[in-house]
Amino acid sequence: MIRFKDIIAEHGGDPTCFLNFDEDSDQVHLLPYATLSAARTTESTDPLSALIGVYEWQSAPLFMLVDGDALSGDPEGLTRLRRLIAMRGDAPYLAVLQMGRLTFHNVGLDNKTFDATKAMADELNDVGMAIPFVANERPNPSTRQVWISDVILNLLTAALDALVRLNIDDGDAISLAGRALFTRFLADRGLLPDAVVRIGESGIETLFDTATSSAGVSAWLDKTFNGDFLPLAKSKISGFPPEAFQTVGNIMRRAQDGQLPLEWAEDWARLDFAHIPVGVLSQAYERYLGQHQKDKQRKEGSFYTPRHIADLMVHASFASLRREGKAHCARVLDPAAGAGVFLITAFRQIVKERWQYDGKRPDTKTLRQILYDQICGFDINDSALRFAALGLYLISIELDAAPKPIEKLKFNHDLRQTVIFELGHGDDTEGQSLGSLGDDVGPEHTHQYDLVIGNPPWSSATGLAKWPSVTEWVSKFAHERLNDERVDAPLPNHALDLPFVWRAMNWAKPNGQIAFALHGRLLFQRGEGMDKALSAISRAIDITGIVNGAEVRQSQVWPNVDAPFCLLFARNACSAPDAGFRYVSPHLEGPLTAAGGWRIDPAQTESVTVDELRQRPELLKILFRGNRLDLDIFERISAKEYPTFGEYWRDLHGGTANQPNCAGKGFGNLLRGSRPNPAEQNLPGYSAEKMYDFPFLDHDLFRGVLLDTEQFRLFRDLRMPRLDQRRLLSLYTGPMLLVKKSPDAEDGRIRTAVSLKNLTFNQSYYGYTAHQLDNSGELVKYLCLIISSKIALWHALITSGGFGVERDPVEKFVIQEAPLPPFESLSATDRERAAELFAALAQEETPETWLKVDEWVGSLFNLTSDDVQVISDTLAFSLPFGDNRNAAQAPVDRLSKDAFSNRLEAELVPWGSRFERKLTVSSVNTSSFWPWQFVAIKANAASSPGEKMDRALLEVMQQLADTLSSSEIVYWDEQTDCLFVGRLNQARYWSTSQARLVARRIIWDHVEFLSGKRAA
Repeated sequence: MIRFKDIIAEHGGDPTCFLNFDEDSDQVHLLPYATLSAARTTESTDPLSALIGVYEWQSAPLFMLVDGDALSGDPEGLTRLRRLIAMRGDAPYLAVLQMGRLTFHNVGLDNKTFDATKAMADELNDVGMAIPFVANERPNPSTRQVWISDVILNLLTAALDALVRLNIDDGDAISLAGRALFTRFLADRGLLPDAVVRIGESGIETLFDTATSSAGVSAWLDKTFNGDFLPLAKSKISGFPPEAFQTVGNIMRRAQDGQLPLEWAEDWARLDFAHIPVGVLSQAYERYLGQHQKDKQRKEGSFYTPRHIADLMVHASFASLRREGKAHCARVLDPAAGAGVFLITAFRQIVKERWQYDGKRPDTKTLRQILYDQICGFDINDSALRFAALGLYLISIELDAAPKPIEKLKFNHDLRQTVIFELGHGDDTEGQSLGSLGDDVGPEHTHQYDLVIGNPPWSSATGLAKWPSVTEWVSKFAHERLNDERVDAPLPNHALDLPFVWRAMNWAKPNGQIAFALHGRLLFQRGEGMDKALSAISRAIDITGIVNGAEVRQSQVWPNVDAPFCLLFARNACSAPDAGFRYVSPHLEGPLTAAGGWRIDPAQTESVTVDELRQRPELLKILFRGNRLDLDIFERISAKEYPTFGEYWRDLHGGTANQPNCAGKGFGNLLRGSRPNPAEQNLPGYSAEKMYDFPFLDHDLFRGVLLDTEQFRLFRDLRMPRLDQRRLLSLYTGPMLLVKKSPDAEDGRIRTAVSLKNLTFNQSYYGYTAHQLDNSGELVKYLCLIISSKIALWHALITSGGFGVERDPVEKFVIQEAPLPPFESLSATDRERAAELFAALAQEETPETWLKVDEWVGSLFNLTSDDVQVISDTLAFSLPFGDNRNAAQAPVDRLSKDAFSNRLEAELVPWGSRFERKLTVSSVNTSSFWPWQFVAIKANAASSPGEKMDRALLEVMQQLADTLSSSEIVYWDEQTDCLFVGRLNQARYWSTSQARLVARRIIWDHVEFLSGKRAA
C-alpha cells in the first residue's frame, strides 16, 4: 500500500496537511471538496478516478494529488483533469505521483499546460524542497490562467445584458437566468427527473428554448423546491420576447455526451457544473453586481468579497466558537449579505461542525434546520438577495450526500423574511435607505447571533438624509454600553462601515464573535476624529485580531479594490483594562501575491494593547511600515516634544495650521473657467506683470540643493500675461525653501532646494520664504537638510495616514508634521556643521555626504548610528515604491546574510559571556533559490563561513516553517547543541535591524540555550 503522507513528507510537505479522498477520517475535512467526492468513480476512463487527495497550505488547497499510473492509459487524461480542477477555482496545481516522485502541473481551463517541476529543476535540485518551493514561489507567474470565476462572470454578464436590452426588468432577468443556471446545476449533477427532461423538445439542452418549456420547468422548480425560488410569474415568462429564450437557452447547452472537448472556448458548453462549487458562482454574482450596477454599488458602498477572504474570516471565527463549544449550533448573521458569499461559507462550516459534533454527516432534514435556524442575512439590494437565495438553495443541495429522490429536497418555507431579509424596500429614494442601520431591523434580532460577520459598505460622504438618526443611535448605544455619558463615538465623514460595527454589538450575543472586512482608514487616518472612533470601538468590543491588508491592496489578493482594507475580529464584550489583540500586516510576495495568496505570518504578528493604541494613535501605522525598533525611536523623539516644522514656521511668521504666513504653493495658470476680476476690468484671473522680471523655475532645473537662478529664464519669457492664481509677490522673495508638491521620494528622500534669490514657481511646488527674518539664508539651508534627511521621510512613512497607505506622494501637511529642533536652539558648532554639510551637498551630492547629513540630523534628535541604520532599513524595504518593493522581496545576497550573522553574533555574545559560553553565528550553506535561508548559533565551537546542516534537520525546519506559513523558525538541535534560525529568503528579513529583533526574541525565548541549561 502506498503511504501517501510519507511521499508528501519526502517532498517537503507537512503530512497533516494532506487529505485523502479514501480515508474515512478525512471525510469531514473534505466537505469543501464535496463536488469532487461526489463525482469520483472507479471507472478507469474517468480522469477523476485518478484523484488521490488534496494538500492544503494556509487552510487553502495548494495541489490535488493524482495517481499518474491511473492516467497512463489516457494521453488526454491530464489535460481533462487539469480543466476539471480549474473549474473549482481553488487549487492552482496538480501533483502527479509516479514511481514515488511528484511532478507539478498548473491547472487551467485553457490548453497551455505548464510543468512547474521543470521550472523547479532549473532553480533547485532537491526533491525535499519541492512543496515549499511551489507553495512560496508559485512557478509560472508569467502566464495568467483563465480562472473560472472570470468565465462565469463574462458569460453571466453577456446573458443578463442581452435580457436587459430586450427591456426585461433587472430582477426578472436575474430570476430567469438564475432558474436556467439552477436547472443546469441539477442537470450536470444528474438530478433532473426524466419527466422534467422531456419538457424540452430535444431534452435537457432545450429546456429553456421557448416560453412554454421555460414556464413548464419553472412550475416544476416552484413545486419541487417551494420557497421563494427566484420570483418570476408564469405570466411574465409568456410575455418575454423569443430572443430572451435564445439567450437563456444557451445556458443549458452542454458538451456532447458529457465529454468536455479538449479545445477551450468561453461558452456554456465548455463548463461542467458538477465540478463548479457554489462559492464560485456566488463570487461571480457579486462581481456582476459590482460591474453591472456600478452606480448603485457605489452609493451603497458595496465591494464583492473574494472567497478566500470569506473563508479566512469564517474559519477564524469558528475556531473561537469551537473553543467555546458553540460552533455546531452557532447562529450566524451577515448584515450586508450581498450575493451571499459569507452566508454560503458559514453554512458549509456549520455543516462541518455539526458533522464532527454528531459523529455523522448531516442529512437533508438537518441541512434544512441549519439553513432556516442558523443562517440569516440582511441587504437593501433585491438583485443581490436573489443571487443569495440561489446560492443558498444550491449549497443545500451540493452538501446533501443523498440528494435523490429530488422531491425530498423540497424547501418548506420561503427564504425571504425568514433567512434573508430585504431592508429599505419601502424607501422611495434610491440610495437613501439606511438598510441594516435603520429601523427595519426589529428587536427580534437583538443579541440573537453567535457570529456577526460580513463586508459592510465602505462608502463615505454619502449624504444620506437620515444619517443623523444613525449618529444618534450610535452615540446613545455607546453611552449605555460604556456607562459613560462623556464617551465620544464619532462616525467621521459619514463612513458607512463604522456604524455596522456598533450595530453588530447589538445583534451579537454577549461574548459572541464579530468579524468584519473594513476600510483601512479606521487603522491609519488621524484627521476628522478617526483616531477617536477607533479608540471608542476598542473600548466597546474586545478586539482579538486585526489583519491589515493595506500593502496588498491593488493586487490579486482582493482584485479591483484600490482602497486599503483590514479584517477585524472581536468578542462582543467591553475590553478589559489590560486587553490586547494580535496585529499582522501581510506583505507583497511576488508570485504568491500574483496568484491571489497572502501569508498570515505568525512570526511577524505583533501584540498590541488597547492602552498602547489609545495613548499612541500612530501605533498601527508604525508597526505596519516599521517594527518595534522604529517604535522605540519614535517614542524617544516624541518624548523630547520638538515642535513640528509647521508649528515652528507659524511661530516665526503667524498664520493658521492650514495656511501659515510666508508659505504656500506657487501660481496657477490661467484656465478657461478662471473668474473675472472686478479690480482688473473684469478680465479673468490676475495680471502677472509684477512677476515679469523674476526668474522662473522650470521642472528640469529643480535639481541639487542650491538653485542657481542666474541660469533660469525670466517669467516674462513664458508669455503668460495673466494667471488664475498669482499669490502674494512676497512669496517669491528669496531666501526661500522649495519643496516639490507631492514629491515621489523614490530615491529615499523628500527633495527640497534653496533659492537665495527671488524666484517664481508654479503650483507644483510649495515655497517657504524667510526674507523677513535675520539669518534667513542659514535658516532655509538648515531646513533643507532636515526635510531632505531620511529621518523626515521615515517620520512621514510611519505616521502619515495617507502616505504609504493610499497615496505614494508625500503631501505638504505630512511634511509639516515632521519634528524639528528649532534653529535658534542649535549650538554654534551645529550651525557651523549645518553650513559645512549644505556647502558639500551644493558642490556635489554623494552617498557619503548624505550619510553624514543623516547622522548629523540624527544627532540633533539624540539618535545613535544604530537608530539611523534602523531608519535606513525601514525606508529601503517599506517605502511604497516599485524599487523598494522589489528590493524587499529579492533573495538575500551573501553580503547581507553575513552582515546579519555578524550583527546577531554581536548582540548575543554578551549574553553568552554571562554564562561562560562563547557564542558564534555563521551562515548555513543552502541553495540561493530555496524559500528559506538559515544561520547556525553555536556555543564553544569554532564557526566556519559556510556551516553544513544535517539533511533531516533541514527538512524538519523547512516543514515547520511551511506548515506555520511563517517567515521565521527557530529550532534547537539537541545532538549538536546548536540553535538554527531559518528565515524566508527575502531581503527584508535579513537586514541588520532584523538581526537585532531576532536577538531580542532569542534572549527572551531561548535563555536556556544561552545559559547552557538546555544542553545539560
